[in-house]
Amino acid sequence: MLRVNDIVEYTAENYSNAETVGHADGYSVFVPFVAVGERALVRITYVKGSVAYGEVVRLLQVSPHRVNAPCKYFGKCGGCSLMHLDYAEQLRFKRDKVAANLAKIGKIQAEVLPCIGSDKTVGYRNKLSLPVRGVRGNVRVGMYKRNSHQVIQTNGCLLGGDWANLLVSDFVRYCNSLGVAPYNERDFTGDVRHLVARFVDGQLLVTVVSNGKFGYDFAPFAELLSKHFDRFGLFVNINTLRNNVIMGDETQHVCGLEYIESEHLGVKFRLQPASFFQVNDGVKNAIYTKVRQLLDLAQTEVLVDCFSGIGVLTAVLASDRYDAYAIEIEPSATYDADQMAQLNGLTRITNICGDVTEQLPRVIAANRGKCLCVTVDPPRKGLGDKICRTLLDARPDAIVYISCDSATLARDLNMLQCDYDVTYIQPYDMFPQTDQVETVASLNRRQRD
Repeated sequence: MLRVNDIVEYTAENYSNAETVGHADGYSVFVPFVAVGERALVRITYVKGSVAYGEVVRLLQVSPHRVNAPCKYFGKCGGCSLMHLDYAEQLRFKRDKVAANLAKIGKIQAEVLPCIGSDKTVGYRNKLSLPVRGVRGNVRVGMYKRNSHQVIQTNGCLLGGDWANLLVSDFVRYCNSLGVAPYNERDFTGDVRHLVARFVDGQLLVTVVSNGKFGYDFAPFAELLSKHFDRFGLFVNINTLRNNVIMGDETQHVCGLEYIESEHLGVKFRLQPASFFQVNDGVKNAIYTKVRQLLDLAQTEVLVDCFSGIGVLTAVLASDRYDAYAIEIEPSATYDADQMAQLNGLTRITNICGDVTEQLPRVIAANRGKCLCVTVDPPRKGLGDKICRTLLDARPDAIVYISCDSATLARDLNMLQCDYDVTYIQPYDMFPQTDQVETVASLNRRQRD
């Protein structure tokens, strides 16, 4: 019988999410920061039923796929979970994770292709959302410690790159010099809750998330930013909610750029602080290019893009030969999508601000009998029963599903496969060094006799 603090010999048999799984004394034991095939002495940290969790005391046999993690915070900060593996093994982990979820949860038999890697394995993130904690005069901005809400000041995080590290350094210096109080989750006091930023094509948008009205002068912060960034915009967002939602509903422009303006895949777009935009530009472009290849748009009469963000994918897929509808719940993103349609002269796009569960049935009802293609890119909770049933009732000819959580993808595909064949499943490494993976699935409607 295993107990907490027992030391056991452990062999990592398979990967399971961000951990490995093996067995000891009849228990399934989960241990992080190990490679499959490695043997280790492990201290048991938690036991419940026939499941236990542990941490490595000493490696006994080292995998050829193990590398020295280049980050000094690895294992402490909760941002990265796979930095101890070489990149080929990270990609194998992600492909196997998707395949396991599809087989176990979705009962999906389709082949899962090898995970497509990112050109950048560090310095790839164009966005950061970091909690602000500590005490007045000693502010910490960084990532949460693994399995906790304790913030670790990460000076030199490798995922965001130089721009992010300069920004964090400037903000900490600003807060400490003015005596800005960081947020306290226990009693909901303090001035600043989060630092949120987006950096695309040399343009930076910075949002300070304030716990109520912000009572400090932003001029010193803007002066610090101007020394490192030629083009930046500064905003303050008000969030007084007592929960873990990062941003509130009210955002005010302070100075500088009001939006980022750029062009990807031949599409001009604008980004505001709250706009959804994939965090890895190179992988985003690869996915959107593949979606365009997967859809047979020659016969399409209506295209519907659900959870469309600022509408870049909609614009990539749009044509003057058919109508396109983009459904997005965030008003600022819908505004950006309208601006994008005008910038690109796309006259047959209709951008709809609303909940997909409410708006998708209306769009489908208005276009009954037409050749219909649908793309979906939902948040981690996936589509769910209601949207899947709407799609089954609408019977679009093709569906392309972009997923950031293969578990909910598997659940949804299981519901849809009664009428659809899953013809293509491709993982993409949107988030190198982490256990997260993006997946593209293509579904074609099965012809009925």
